Amino acid sequence: MCGVFGVFNSRKATEITYMGLHAIQSRATEYAGIVSSDGHNLFRLVGPGIVQDVFSQADLDQLRGLSAVGHIRYSTVEDNPKCDNAQPLVGPFGDNEIAIAHNGNIINCSHLRGMLKHPDRLKTNIDTEIVLRLICESKEEDTVKRIYGVLRHIRGTYSLIIMYNDVMIAVRDPWGNRPLSLGRKDQSWYLSSENIAFENLFIETVREIDPGEIVVITKAGLQSHYFDENSLSNESINHQRAFCKFELLYYSNPGSVVFGQSVAKFQLDAGTILWQEHPVPEADIVVGVPDSAMFHAQGYAQAGQKVSHNLSLARGLLRSHFIGRTFIQPNQWLRDLMVSKKFAPIRYLVEDKIVVLIDDSIVRLTTMPGVVKLLRWVGARQVHGRIVTPMIMYPCLYGIDTPSHSELSAARLSKDKMMTDAGLDSLEFLSLSGLMSLVPNSNDFCYACMTNNYSISSH
Repeated sequence: MCGVFGVFNSRKATEITYMGLHAIQSRATEYAGIVSSDGHNLFRLVGPGIVQDVFSQADLDQLRGLSAVGHIRYSTVEDNPKCDNAQPLVGPFGDNEIAIAHNGNIINCSHLRGMLKHPDRLKTNIDTEIVLRLICESKEEDTVKRIYGVLRHIRGTYSLIIMYNDVMIAVRDPWGNRPLSLGRKDQSWYLSSENIAFENLFIETVREIDPGEIVVITKAGLQSHYFDENSLSNESINHQRAFCKFELLYYSNPGSVVFGQSVAKFQLDAGTILWQEHPVPEADIVVGVPDSAMFHAQGYAQAGQKVSHNLSLARGLLRSHFIGRTFIQPNQWLRDLMVSKKFAPIRYLVEDKIVVLIDDSIVRLTTMPGVVKLLRWVGARQVHGRIVTPMIMYPCLYGIDTPSHSELSAARLSKDKMMTDAGLDSLEFLSLSGLMSLVPNSNDFCYACMTNNYSISSH
């Protein structure tokens, strides 16, 4: 999972891109990069880490121009330290250069690599470079046809920002799997994986880029083109959708609107349905695993309070924001240590209480046991786990790093075994039907990691 941000025609393009990436930093923390354009030349700076650690003001001053594209990266392939796998990537485009930033995951890379004239010249091991090279190698003179000539062969998911000279182009795959929004302020245009970045910068959200839309932004205005695997048109093309449910459940900021849905409302409603399906009437408090389950927990508690007047929402866990992801460790003692580094329980709120612990999902079952252990250490009488995602039993192929069955706890363990291993008194998951009930267009979403139905094929 990655994040992209673009600015077209602003005197503070680079600084705004920096702030936009910072606003969506929760999407990815491993690499950050910005490429700016003065209309003729591109200036690139990338590095490992979060945005505020990669760029200084002196760095931003070197990224000149009125337009810029930024990227934050969460790796879904093993990094080769000898490769520059940070984005945006830059390549030759006629007499100038072109930059590209990509959120998503392409699943037919072998086929695409075979279309390259010089595959041996690839400098990275990421799918985005293959797309960039194919665009650069095309002989098509019309830019939109040139880009479409590559896109029509791609299978997988992508939201792209492309920049060259005085042109910026936004692209979203026909499935619409990953979000991309368009914003405007005065004579400047903005693109972002999440519109929360616009809110932070007092930028008006215009709309989401449509699935299968190519938006060309120039100083003359916007032009839209629509495509699928078979055609390019000036009008919208009917195509099956596969919006990623995890964007609403976990990845996107609660302040964002994604796939036409308020993320905060979706998460509150998910908590409500979870209570309706799996109440704990005897519970004293509801505790959300911070930060991603806080709105889910609020919805659960509010629904429960209509039945159990003694139930309350409690911030029984605090999260340190000075560390990033809790990485997988080789043994349980180290896993517990990492969880203790990330979370701190509040004894005053938890002691002698029956706790409902709400989390957004269980993928590898590496965090939950440590969290439960912390709650029991500070005196919780019982801890009941309630999860707002159905059991994740199949790997994601479209941009989330769960590449094999062996990494997924629900694929190899029964629910009772997961409950025992986590140290819980009970464990329940939101049903698939409950999840689907949260949106009016449930058939437009991807549930592959829960159902094994991969609608986006590699063929």
